[in-house]
Amino acid sequence: MDTLKSMQDKLCMWLSSDPEYILDQCGDILSRNQFRKVEQQSSAVEKMRMLLKIIIEMGEDTCQRFYDILKQHQAHYQQLQQFFADNAQGSCRPKVFADNNSVVTTREIKDVKAKSFSMRIDTGSRSTESCQSGEIAAGQAPQADYVARSGGVICADKISGVTIDGAMDFSVQTSYASAAKPKAVERMPSSQGPSAKTIQKHKVELTECLRAEPSLILQHVHAESIVRDDQYQRVMNIPQPEDKVIYLIDRLIDNGEESCSPFLKLLENAEILNTYPKLKKIDLSIQNGRE
Repeated sequence: MDTLKSMQDKLCMWLSSDPEYILDQCGDILSRNQFRKVEQQSSAVEKMRMLLKIIIEMGEDTCQRFYDILKQHQAHYQQLQQFFADNAQGSCRPKVFADNNSVVTTREIKDVKAKSFSMRIDTGSRSTESCQSGEIAAGQAPQADYVARSGGVICADKISGVTIDGAMDFSVQTSYASAAKPKAVERMPSSQGPSAKTIQKHKVELTECLRAEPSLILQHVHAESIVRDDQYQRVMNIPQPEDKVIYLIDRLIDNGEESCSPFLKLLENAEILNTYPKLKKIDLSIQNGRE
């Protein structure tokens, strides 16, 4: 975010040489309303100024995604090539620290083509009690760019030029070695909930309907916290619209009623119905999910 703010004026000038190109690359970041707001600006420079304003207001995660887009498509803008070349000359591998219960990854992956992609991390951790009474309170944080302690996990990987046909898995699994491991909260399997059953029953129809424009439904799902942040980030990394929707629906069903029920209510939203008119032909009443 700080980089975009400091370079805002220059980026507006550089990107204004072909504003439509960079807008096309931001299809998974901007909502329809945001895209329209940018398009309504009177000049190419003003379009880019509005685009950067929206990106910065959306927060650090969106800024990082936009920065990655700029880096990936730098060849389209001469000044951007020089900007990234200058930064690369002064860059160095970050310093990391992780104690014996923690993980820090700083992998750099470039130019990969595959049917699926997995960077899953499995790690062990002590219980919450031992973490709280241990070295965190007593010791000072070491001097490093990334510091993970007492079971922490930091993923600072850089990925560019990667083309994946199917799903991407960036999940982190932490297991507790202590006997004092917190007991998992029991819940009804997602397939038994009425809302989950309704979604599962109409999965094919919903996929066919929502695949036409997955960006809008994903923005709403994320804004209303219907799925977790990590699930949202994973689905956004899937390139094919149909695969995005399939992954989203599968995660909703996995999450159970806490995700499925608000999702069905979201599908009644006027904006959603206007964007996906075929939804009106799908009977999503809850009773259809009951045996």
